[in-house]
Amino acid sequence: MANPSDHYSKFNAVAESRHTLRLNRRQLLATATGATLTLAGCSRPSAEKPLTTKSRTDIPLRITMVGSDEEAEVISRSWSSIHEQPLTITTIQANRAGGDPGTNVAQGQADRLIDRLIEQTHQSDLVIYPLWAVPELVAAEAIIPISDEQFKEMETQTGDLYSAVRNGAARYAGEFFAMPLGANQPALLSTDEVPVMESWEDYDRWVADDLKGNANEPLAAGWAATMFLWRAASTLSQGWLFTRDDFQPTLNTEPYVDVLQQMAKTAARYSPKRQTPTQIWTSIQNGQQRGGIGFAATNNASDVEVNVSNLPGADDNKRIFLDPYSTLVSLSATCRQSAVSKRWMDWIAGGEGSDAIRRQVSGATSIRTPHQSELSSEPVRQSGYAAWLTERLQTPVTLPSLQLFDADAYYAALDTAIGKTIDGKLDAQAALDQVAQQWEVITTRIGRQKQLSAWGRAQGLRA
Repeated sequence: MANPSDHYSKFNAVAESRHTLRLNRRQLLATATGATLTLAGCSRPSAEKPLTTKSRTDIPLRITMVGSDEEAEVISRSWSSIHEQPLTITTIQANRAGGDPGTNVAQGQADRLIDRLIEQTHQSDLVIYPLWAVPELVAAEAIIPISDEQFKEMETQTGDLYSAVRNGAARYAGEFFAMPLGANQPALLSTDEVPVMESWEDYDRWVADDLKGNANEPLAAGWAATMFLWRAASTLSQGWLFTRDDFQPTLNTEPYVDVLQQMAKTAARYSPKRQTPTQIWTSIQNGQQRGGIGFAATNNASDVEVNVSNLPGADDNKRIFLDPYSTLVSLSATCRQSAVSKRWMDWIAGGEGSDAIRRQVSGATSIRTPHQSELSSEPVRQSGYAAWLTERLQTPVTLPSLQLFDADAYYAALDTAIGKTIDGKLDAQAALDQVAQQWEVITTRIGRQKQLSAWGRAQGLRA
């Protein structure tokens, strides 16, 4: 299975592959996947391509997926065990670790991942993609919303979404546009007992005194920006990244600078300094590291018990930040088979026979309450992290997750600067001043009012 840090290739270099499987027929189990719900207005069909509202088992379901061929195969095999519908999955492989954006933020990328994603979505029934891509997919009319009534019916089939993913990932501009597939959150991890920590200074002392530096947090390229934002989300009690009225960046102000200074101080104690969440989890489980911050590499239970608890400040600050690379699935505006597309969305987000996806596909987690039929079945052993995540994702207030036009450019600028601070090449103030300047360049290129509107929609506003 692919390492989460390798889940996406460079933003300006995407590779596309066709992964098509004809699947075995499972008529008996197919009837158990739930009643069919026709989604009215699934697309704006042309005369040449009318919508099919009845399930057709002879026409492949076309899926575009930002991910690997290996992950696409896991999904195909799992679906084949309960349904006879063939799948055609086109993968767009991308790495969340982009290059230094300093030379191209003003002009934008010549070959952006989002452009390729929009193009492929227009040729698909469904699309699997990162959270940051929502605004541009919506603006391009590549994906369509689902009515509140239809979405509630989908939840009736598979269980209600946890509050954090419902509010922060499923909804955009006051409408349901997606079904989340996962939302990992960072936790304090250790094979030893984790003491109560009220501040990040407490965490720094724990790393220095108790763990003797034998710890880590996700600071690898592509992860450093998200870790910084997770720290900020647990620290700041008001405001978030931009001013409300004129969309000026605020991350170079004192509260954010303090967060980065504390982060760099603790990071200097780590060895090695730059690791992914999977590397940290694996190192703790095999005894190479005693603790740190991260999340489970998979949802499998392990023989090694890892103690899990909230980040410093998370108990008092009831706001949650979702990784911009959290995975979603949406209906394409050109879907041909609305009924089976809806059922497939139900299934992949936690339906019968989809457990292998949460064990083997990076970023896939439990995101909903168990359905009544699952409660009556034999319980599945889960990791301590999975149990903790279930509680954490019931936090109702979510912070917007860089859902902007050219969001990957904003993210790459932040990730590069945070990495330079961790590596000792820039101090915290200089790094965040640099990011603020680069963000302003991107905003000017895109249009301030356009970005302000997208930012408001990410917080639930319809205008």
